[in-house]
Amino acid sequence: MVASKTNPYDIFSIQAQRNHQLYEQMRNEDPVHAALHPQTGQTFWFLTRYDDCQNFLKDKRFGKEFRRHVPVAIADKWGTDSTQHIVNQHMLNLDEPAHARLRSLVHLAFTPIRINNLRAQLQIIADELFDVIDIEIADGEEFDLTTRYIGKLALRSIAAMLGIPVTDFEALYQWTHRMLLSDQVIVHHAIAEFTRYLEQQIAIRHAAPDTLDDVLSGLMLSENGGDKLSHPELLAMVFLLITAGYETMVEFMNNGIVSLFENPAQLHLLQAHQDESAVLKTTIEEMLRYSGPSPMTLPSWAFEDVLIGGKMIRQGDIVHAVLYAANRDPLVFADPHTFDILRQPNKHIAFSHGIHHCLGAALARLEGEVALATLLRRMPNL
Repeated sequence: MVASKTNPYDIFSIQAQRNHQLYEQMRNEDPVHAALHPQTGQTFWFLTRYDDCQNFLKDKRFGKEFRRHVPVAIADKWGTDSTQHIVNQHMLNLDEPAHARLRSLVHLAFTPIRINNLRAQLQIIADELFDVIDIEIADGEEFDLTTRYIGKLALRSIAAMLGIPVTDFEALYQWTHRMLLSDQVIVHHAIAEFTRYLEQQIAIRHAAPDTLDDVLSGLMLSENGGDKLSHPELLAMVFLLITAGYETMVEFMNNGIVSLFENPAQLHLLQAHQDESAVLKTTIEEMLRYSGPSPMTLPSWAFEDVLIGGKMIRQGDIVHAVLYAANRDPLVFADPHTFDILRQPNKHIAFSHGIHHCLGAALARLEGEVALATLLRRMPNL
């Protein structure tokens, strides 16, 4: 790592990403840490204590819509996102009251009954993927679990939830991967192509609103006191579900399975109790806590000067809650570096906290249960 007085932990480097040892060092030495970005020179803050992260995520003095709250001279330092505007009109980029309005509408499409009804469909998808693996891969042969199983299960789950036909899955797979690239030209082309496809799917549902019962239809029909999602808001929500939902689910399952491999006694314990729903559920929660899908929250801006842990965060500064550090805070979790699939209670904040708590948390848990249970059943000698 390259340390400096302004960035002693080299927090912006690739080596720092998902580095539990580094995050623990920060929590012990400088739990409210400021670092200057090496390219922009702007101030970023990183919170690593559980209580600080939880309080910050509920604090309305921080948020996403910084242009509404900070002087133009400060806001203009951050520039604008070059990604097409349509993709960014979603809840992750909004504060109250706009966020509450969108969440109340979107929540109507994510009813517990609708999510739970997906379980049988997800199980069929998981078994179909393993049927192909059984045919194409010889016993004992190594294969890439992410590309052959986890990645496809994550995206096909989202497609099933939205009601996207199975015949269109490969096209969706290509669009999704291109939308997650750093090349803006490729990203824009993928967004444009998927938008045209999505418009067709919306038109199909408008033509026969009573024939489909999926989340896309639910989003279109969601209404609260006469208020409905606008067309741009609907498109943005679908983009969010696909890109964020896919990427975080893959990270969650990859990290969780690696944690099991690195803790063979816990893997054997899970295998011995894999038919017990309670053990499967606590395993999912510990996978989320121990090495969840996101090491830290997306950026939030300080709308005014705020004092945290004796440090003054200035108006316009960016703040991140380091979830990996918070979820291993010894003041909250006993033996925090021990991977314990029976851990209870488990008050992790892997899905964030406050108004930006992950809307898809229930779906992610369901996907995780199906994915892990099927893996254990279909590969007993994993």
